[in-house]
Amino acid sequence: MKARVLKSISGAVLRLLVAAIYLSLAACNLQDRTIESTRGEPTDRPSGPPTIQIASPNDGAEYVIGEEILVSVQAADSIGVTRVQLFVDNQIVRTVSSESLQGDLELPAILNYVPQRADLGAITLRALAYRGAVVSEPDEIRVVVRESPAQVIATPIQQSNVPFIPNDGVCRALVNVGLNFRTGPSTGFQIITVLSSGTLAPVTGRNSEHSWWRLNVDNRAGWVSGDFTTEYGDCSRAPVVAG
Repeated sequence: MKARVLKSISGAVLRLLVAAIYLSLAACNLQDRTIESTRGEPTDRPSGPPTIQIASPNDGAEYVIGEEILVSVQAADSIGVTRVQLFVDNQIVRTVSSESLQGDLELPAILNYVPQRADLGAITLRALAYRGAVVSEPDEIRVVVRESPAQVIATPIQQSNVPFIPNDGVCRALVNVGLNFRTGPSTGFQIITVLSSGTLAPVTGRNSEHSWWRLNVDNRAGWVSGDFTTEYGDCSRAPVVAG
């Protein structure tokens, strides 16, 4: 009789231990699910469309027919800005792309346009930024195109990254967007540094395809892709040089 009582008590204790273990495991599983449910979203998801701002020229600036307008923009995106575009009265006049296929989180760029006689009077400059096919809200200003310098009243106020470009015939390249400065004329060569948008440097040579320029920047020679630059002066005599 005593043995049966002890056996019964032992069985009850065993069942209580099993129940306690089960409840403990269930609580752990519930805690794990709670932690999982409060984890943040992946950081590579876009927080919204790209943004863009025209930094210069100022609204109301005046130009003359044939005088180049250099538009400095600041674009940004949580994933990467792949390109920016400049419109004049709803017509695309300039597109500048990031050198990176993934785009840049911040993309300062310079877009250029030379007004013609048809632009006399007030024109609207509109800028857009893109992440692939996703487009920003536009930013725009109005400038005035005059027929002669004597008619200009409000001269443009430019950002510090917009250089003065001499009209002396010397071949120079203007860097439109942050650009790798390399030891040779292809993406396979080592990067010396990254040139900022607005860098203006003399051209000292080119490759045979006219697709890469050798520049002299701070007394150092290097190469940039011509897809991301604007050339000034007489560049037809730039010599073909080996990389």
